Amino acid sequence: MMRLAILTSGGDSPGTNAAIEAVVRHARQEGAEVLGIRHGFAGLAAGDLSPLTVSDVDGIGARGGTVLGTSRDRTVGEAEGRERIATTLRRERIDGLVLLGGDGSIRHGGRSLNDMGVACVAIPCTIDNDVPETDRSLGFDTACNRAIALADGIRDTAQALPGRMFVLETLGGQTGHIALAVAETVYADLVLLPEFPLDLDYGAARMAAAVASRGYALAVASEGAGDVHAMTAYLAEAAGHRARLTTIGHAQRGGPPSYLDRRLAAEFGALAVERLLAGETGLMTACSGYHVHTVDLGWVAAGQKSPDAAAYRRLNGMEVAD
Repeated sequence: MMRLAILTSGGDSPGTNAAIEAVVRHARQEGAEVLGIRHGFAGLAAGDLSPLTVSDVDGIGARGGTVLGTSRDRTVGEAEGRERIATTLRRERIDGLVLLGGDGSIRHGGRSLNDMGVACVAIPCTIDNDVPETDRSLGFDTACNRAIALADGIRDTAQALPGRMFVLETLGGQTGHIALAVAETVYADLVLLPEFPLDLDYGAARMAAAVASRGYALAVASEGAGDVHAMTAYLAEAAGHRARLTTIGHAQRGGPPSYLDRRLAAEFGALAVERLLAGETGLMTACSGYHVHTVDLGWVAAGQKSPDAAAYRRLNGMEVAD
């Protein structure tokens, strides 16, 4: 009987638990055992593993966070840490490992495991959606839905009492995928992203024009775009209108996953198990539209994923090259 192990690394994201449930259910259905690793690579090095049954994971897909716990550490990147990890894997007779994590965890952790000769398939789990070679990572859809719901609420009060400007700050780290997706969906007047510096005087003029034409203005800013408090104050002064800032914070990363994230997690989890049981390794699950497949971890490590520059310019009223 094959023995698989599963761990989560880096920041949590909605859909991670759904992927864990899918891995366990599919593996058990195929006659394989699954061990859950507590608190990421640190737990793997420490030998903190325990068997997971279908009963253990029943229903966890509806919850945010990760029941296994996670961590941000450099254990897998250090020689001593890799030795301890190798010892654990030999002792527990692990035949394959499923790694759930974001860009950094997959880029560095996946490569280290591959270099160690550990059979590994990664599943992209991050609300930031910055993992190359896949259209979506687990948690992105849920995070966008949370922000869109807040933007819709802001619009309600903005229309009730005209003459104000609003700025909605999203998570996303040093990437602007969430902010751009949300801004496009709610028809925001301005979007501020870390990848594309924006002249705030230009932004203030757009916001002022929106207030003049429809009574309010809405900007969406990624947390990595800069000091959002200072930017909000500057926009208010330059545009000559009151501005209110709404910061979502970590609530955007928690809570139940959306249908799309749960469905994608189920497909990613089953595919990861299938590949490992078939003796394949060095892969990451990915999607193109609604088609699920796997890609080489080397492609992921070598790639970069940036927001759509044309969409950014179009939303901000700038010329878009043909």
